Amino acid sequence: MSKPLAERMKHLLSTASVNCPVEIPDVEAAAFKVMLSFIYTEELGELNGDNAMAVLYAVKKYNIPTLVNASLQIPISEFRNVFVALAQARLFELEDFANCCLSYIDKNADDLLKSEEFLQIDQKTLCEIFGRDELQIHEEITIWKACRQNGIECSAENRRAVLGPALFKIRFPLLSSEEFAKDIVQSGVLTTQEVIGVQQHKIKPNYDQFNNEERIWTFGTITMDIKKVSEFAGADVRSCRFSKTVHIKRLPWQIVAQITTDTTDEDTDNNEKWLGISLLCDAPKEDKNWRCKCSATFRIISQKNWAENSVGTLCDHVFYNKSNNWGFRNFISIAQLMGPFNGFYNREEDKVSDIGH
Repeated sequence: MSKPLAERMKHLLSTASVNCPVEIPDVEAAAFKVMLSFIYTEELGELNGDNAMAVLYAVKKYNIPTLVNASLQIPISEFRNVFVALAQARLFELEDFANCCLSYIDKNADDLLKSEEFLQIDQKTLCEIFGRDELQIHEEITIWKACRQNGIECSAENRRAVLGPALFKIRFPLLSSEEFAKDIVQSGVLTTQEVIGVQQHKIKPNYDQFNNEERIWTFGTITMDIKKVSEFAGADVRSCRFSKTVHIKRLPWQIVAQITTDTTDEDTDNNEKWLGISLLCDAPKEDKNWRCKCSATFRIISQKNWAENSVGTLCDHVFYNKSNNWGFRNFISIAQLMGPFNGFYNREEDKVSDIGH
């Protein structure tokens, strides 16, 4: 134990008595016990994710650097409340630890924004989280739905008061017109002028009260239903179908399904048709300097419980201006795709489902 700390603890204990115990109201009893155990035995057996932040507060107060470091070595995933951990990191100016907390929140945002712990965070932390480009949510509407009340009447005034400046960190221009009309306009949380501003942005993107930049997802899921498969299978070679666009790392990605033939295998009937599956990054033509390394897994989903999906994986392919489409020229033959025993083809709906991760 350091001399300054020993003197403070000695003074603290000397002022106590059986009838007049010393009260330390700002330190949890369990955390104080962990701290004392370390001081006298140098053991950390009772330090864990449930009490680490309370221990951190105590040891910062009493200046025990070794125990500070030990508290910060616990994996972020084991903390009882990562939002409290982030707030503590900001309070004590622990920048590296704060960045670790933010990175964990980014990667697990979809689940964390639905948690009870999320409802307890302060406006400052809320602003920091909502303002992050790296927040990995599948839809911007997820943030709005996360802003539910906990025991408070869900009026427009209460919602606006609870959110405070964090309201302006929600990227309303990224919502679909249907989501904006149904979930936002009807809630009454935005003023008439703010609603008009978002609508103006959808017509001409020049209104900047609300951030309109796509968040930088590092992962994503693209789904595609190939409808009228029988018609598609009979189409000319190189006929294509495209999925909806999903933005990942601010780049527009699509799955491309294409009718192909196998011209590489001498033992294969060149007239046999195949389904090619690829990933297309349709970045703006004027931007010639973009590059993105990508790994992807494609799945043709079986409609039958007893049948396996057809799976193909791309690893660490670099997409750039002159090579923006990469995948499997011959992913599965049309005969296999539509065969009755593989379960891929939904004959009643005449469709096949494909997913890319």
